[in-house]
Amino acid sequence: MKSSKYIAVGISVVALIWILSGIFFSGSGEKAKEPVEDTTPTKKILEVRVKDITAQSYANDIVVTGRTNASRTVAVKAKIKGQIHVLLKEKGCRVEEKEVIAKIELSDREAKVIEAKQRFEQRQIEYNAAKSLEKSGFNSRVTLTRSLADLETARAELTKAVIEQENTKIKAPFEGLIYDQEVEVGDYVSVGDTMFTIVDMDPIELIVFVSERNISSIRLGHGASALFYNGDTVTGKVSYIAPVADKSTRTFRVEISTPNPDYSIKDGLTAKVRISVEEKKAHKISPSVLSLNDVGQVGVKIVNTQNIVQFVPVTILSDTSDYMWILGLPDIVRLITVGQDFVSHGQTVRPVVTDGDGLL
Repeated sequence: MKSSKYIAVGISVVALIWILSGIFFSGSGEKAKEPVEDTTPTKKILEVRVKDITAQSYANDIVVTGRTNASRTVAVKAKIKGQIHVLLKEKGCRVEEKEVIAKIELSDREAKVIEAKQRFEQRQIEYNAAKSLEKSGFNSRVTLTRSLADLETARAELTKAVIEQENTKIKAPFEGLIYDQEVEVGDYVSVGDTMFTIVDMDPIELIVFVSERNISSIRLGHGASALFYNGDTVTGKVSYIAPVADKSTRTFRVEISTPNPDYSIKDGLTAKVRISVEEKKAHKISPSVLSLNDVGQVGVKIVNTQNIVQFVPVTILSDTSDYMWILGLPDIVRLITVGQDFVSHGQTVRPVVTDGDGLL
């Protein structure tokens, strides 16, 4: 009887333990089977399209509109007053340097030269005598000094008379052409009156104005050519580059000197001028690949050998709607052609290289 009770109690205890084990351990077992979610963020590497480009020789001639201009223009003015006595050259005539083109009447100027010359000779004799007496002790140093002063005064008066007589001859200051004539025989002129205007037409200058973008490409001695409206062409060389830009247009004056021995090129003609510039190493790109950095610099984005994006500022040499030439890149470079707007300097990317002859 007792043994049956013990058996029944044992079975009850085992059953209770089995039930309790299901309650306490079934939940923990199910949780252990559930996968643990990985919440660690992963950084996505963006793909960009790139193209390997190589620098090419670039020489984009600068083409601007200009006009011809005489290399020198001088107004010949009267240095003395008097009446025009002779006209040896008139408007439109070619003249040589120092050639007499007109004469003002001598009046009493010739007589003044003779008088001044005689006075000078007299003062010279007096000075020589005073100097001889001073050496012999028969004359004072004061007397000798006064005699020397009289001699120098006479010399100055003679020089003045000779110059005034010479100024009656109106001479051309350089070889050129009489552009304008404002006197005729019999006219009376005063000191400073303009008598002739002479222009130097050989060489003749071509005047152009170059933008600040292109002025750095031009050097003294660079060759240039000009095409006139009538079809004529001439060649020359850059002879002057303005160091300061025009305040209103922000352009620089450039002068090109070209020979004109027969004066066939007139002053004031309009021409299309082409200035040759030195060849440079530059890259040809599509305008769409340009970017701006945080400070507003214009440049492009490239990928280095570690696939890291780099922003490189560039200088634009020329541009069209289809392409442009730029300076500032290494000779060989991997350029980002698509996707540059979505990546930044220093970012690692996955480059996809494109082939073909296109710019993208």
